[in-house]
Amino acid sequence: MLYLKATHLTKSYTSKVLVDHVDFTISRWQKIALVAQNGAGKSTLLKVLMKEIDLSDWSIERREWIRIGYLPQDTRLDDSKTVRELLFDFDTLQHREQEIELNIAINKLRIKSYLDQTIWTLSWWEKKRVALTKTLMGNPEMLILDEPTNHLDLDMIEWLERYLKNQRVTLLMVTHDRYFLERVCTHIFELHRGKIIVFPGNYSYYLESKAIREENERIEVHKLKQLYRKELSWIKKSPSGRQTKSDSRATRFNAINDRYDTLKDIVFTEQAKLTLSVGARALGGKILKLKHIKKSFGDKKLLTDFSHEFRHNERIGIIGKNGVGKSTFVRMLIGEEPIDTWLIQAWETVVFGHYQQKEIHFPGDKRVSDIVHDRRLLEQFLFPLNQQHIFAENLSGGEKRRLHLLSILQMRPNFLILDEPTNDLDLVTVGILEDFLMNYKGCLIVISHDRFFMDKITDHLFVFEGNGIVEDFWWTYSQYKEQGMKTVGIGMKNKEKIQNDEEPDNQKLHNEAQVIDNEDKKKLSYMEKREFDQLTKEILILEKERDEISRIFDQKDVAYDDIKTLSDALGVILRQLEQKEYRWFELSSRE
Repeated sequence: MLYLKATHLTKSYTSKVLVDHVDFTISRWQKIALVAQNGAGKSTLLKVLMKEIDLSDWSIERREWIRIGYLPQDTRLDDSKTVRELLFDFDTLQHREQEIELNIAINKLRIKSYLDQTIWTLSWWEKKRVALTKTLMGNPEMLILDEPTNHLDLDMIEWLERYLKNQRVTLLMVTHDRYFLERVCTHIFELHRGKIIVFPGNYSYYLESKAIREENERIEVHKLKQLYRKELSWIKKSPSGRQTKSDSRATRFNAINDRYDTLKDIVFTEQAKLTLSVGARALGGKILKLKHIKKSFGDKKLLTDFSHEFRHNERIGIIGKNGVGKSTFVRMLIGEEPIDTWLIQAWETVVFGHYQQKEIHFPGDKRVSDIVHDRRLLEQFLFPLNQQHIFAENLSGGEKRRLHLLSILQMRPNFLILDEPTNDLDLVTVGILEDFLMNYKGCLIVISHDRFFMDKITDHLFVFEGNGIVEDFWWTYSQYKEQGMKTVGIGMKNKEKIQNDEEPDNQKLHNEAQVIDNEDKKKLSYMEKREFDQLTKEILILEKERDEISRIFDQKDVAYDDIKTLSDALGVILRQLEQKEYRWFELSSRE
């Protein structure tokens, strides 16, 4: 069933054409990722589809009854309302199952602690979670999501991935998360030179098809070059020869010349071996030592007793839930945040480079070349010569982040700290950054929710588990998820026996997910309906038990033995909830 049809979409800013007479369709239950370089017009195209941008000579047709959930990059919430008022809108929540689904989303995205706060009191990333929850739970037939994983932690992203994969909903999203592209999407739409190229398949298929297309273009350029030389030789013949030339031959030469010049420049720019070359300063024999570090904010412990001595070429990823102290930890390393006790010692050869996740603003009178002076470096990081002279404040969000990152790299740091470096970067730029970091000779610390990026770049992980506990895990993130969760972490160690008894079989869950993803899946049988109703009741009971234990933990006079018993019981409840919620989502998607 056709949901949306776009015809002759065109949009340009000054002389830059973003969308050039684009035609495409979106059908029911397609799950589409829109990919392109930063500044190519991805967010603009989404706004066009939502009719937020007024264009002429264009057409968008969609079935009027379709409910569309739209998540733009900028949050659009009523600041005067509380989170609870905004989410529990019973004009939208028409069924009891929807309320249960909303409560699950609230828990998974960890919104519960600020349900009764007004929107205006929330941080930017808290507003993003609320906006995402409201969009998902508005009972839409179609979702249009612009970078939905930005500023979610890894657990939230993996829940969102499972949710979108299993839901029978039509999806169009902009994302640079390659695991999302691989596991969720059925189609890739590439916005390329102002046109939409459709790839029916996941990210792997897209990469293979794109490589074939680029190779064909290289062959075409080579053939045009040979033909151009042949025609040029003929056109330069002696005057007597030129008198016999036909007008059609000259016209043909001009057409070949124009085609060759245009395609040659485009292919050279897009397919050249893009590498970022910034030499790092040499490090001395000793780098950075942490000894028995402690840090708290009031009763909240961020670090209880952490020690580590950094070595040459060490590549560390930092993971943990939002709010456990990851960004505070790296600010402590570079002296921007005071510590409570003991020692941080950095030797004089260390030069820090710190890329932070924050809104980027440049002075209104500064051009791109004023921010980064090295033209060769700008070109390597996808700022061509004609873009180096524009005002930096006029760049897109992703381009600003790219320029800010480059301004840090040009200082040649030998100890690089990157806090969410891939946010708002396109896949091409992320690939260039990855290649640079793979060859980087200094020490590297990365905080990122990009699982593919972490797997590729880091050698081991600092796992921030909360309550001041940090574990050092010498594997990749994927290995940590597959194996480390059974053995790493003080809280998990306390529940090791419970986990071994209750851990769901990963292969079984994977196989079930494959079945659920089948487009031809059947409606619920009578027994499955009974199972669904029973799960609904059991989830409500488990949620009440979980909340009751949480209320006991809030009391200050709980005995240590009771804490351990309650922790074990809570672990069992959380595991059961996770399994039952997973099955509930499977069945609810077939209701």
